[in-house]
Amino acid sequence: MRLSIKALQYFLIACEQKSIVNAAKILNVVPSAVSVAIDNVEQEFALKLVQRYPAKGLGPTAAGIQLMKKIRLLIEEYNNLISEGVELRTALSGNLSIGYYAPVAPAFMPAIIGPLIKQNPDVKLKFTECDNEQVQAGLLGGKYDCIVFVAENVRNGIEYETLIEVPPYLLVSAEHPLADRQKIDISELHDLPLVLLDLPFTSEYYRSMIEQHSVEANIVATASTTEMVRSLVGAGIGCSILNMRPIISKSYAGNELKAIPFSTPLRPLKLVLGHMGGNERRLVEVFRTACNDYFSSPSIEWLIVKDDITK
Repeated sequence: MRLSIKALQYFLIACEQKSIVNAAKILNVVPSAVSVAIDNVEQEFALKLVQRYPAKGLGPTAAGIQLMKKIRLLIEEYNNLISEGVELRTALSGNLSIGYYAPVAPAFMPAIIGPLIKQNPDVKLKFTECDNEQVQAGLLGGKYDCIVFVAENVRNGIEYETLIEVPPYLLVSAEHPLADRQKIDISELHDLPLVLLDLPFTSEYYRSMIEQHSVEANIVATASTTEMVRSLVGAGIGCSILNMRPIISKSYAGNELKAIPFSTPLRPLKLVLGHMGGNERRLVEVFRTACNDYFSSPSIEWLIVKDDITK
């Protein structure tokens, strides 16, 4: 082998740390060993893979970022080979990084991932919540193995499958005058105090919906998390428009809430599972299967507020 696994590992850790010195500390070697490994990798591929800065700082070039993804997978496969031997092709171990833009993901994600973890204790998970643009950028940048997000302005290079489509609904406190309604027309929101979820894409989605139906919106508050929106609604600050709902009907503050479906036909949000396609790790395949199985089951009906669901 012209390049050792050790040299590739040194290169990868230096690029991830963006520092030769920090990489040397992690690897418990002298900085010169890391520097030589970087030189060897660049020489082997005849590419400039890092940009070096004073005081031994560095950053990967565009080519370096592409190579990092392949090296990371190679090292993980190598570690699986050592630990699992002949079970390499079916091994379920290692790290799985999941990015998500789904406000009520904590309500369904544990049910999806729980059985996988119990059956495969060597799997380590990392969940990161971010907005719809960041989560896609993270997948394309190699930060995440899979993402759960809204299928709006999907970036080139991302493959996805639909998990669920969820129509909007009106959220009010149990004390609100509309709380006893079984459904509501969006025109009835005229001049009602509204609390809106203020996140990239989501804010535009709700505002365009209101404008499309010529509703004079009285937006009294905005919040960047669903639970803050729910808490403000529960406190009587205003009502809100949301899509997916958690299984509980109370806010963090303990106030009772009521979800009312719209009788007006409104554009739903499509929640999807994104990935990079191609030859994926077994762990990624199993997670994708678990997601699709979960959302294909009747148990997810509580996420959707429909005319026949009034609780």
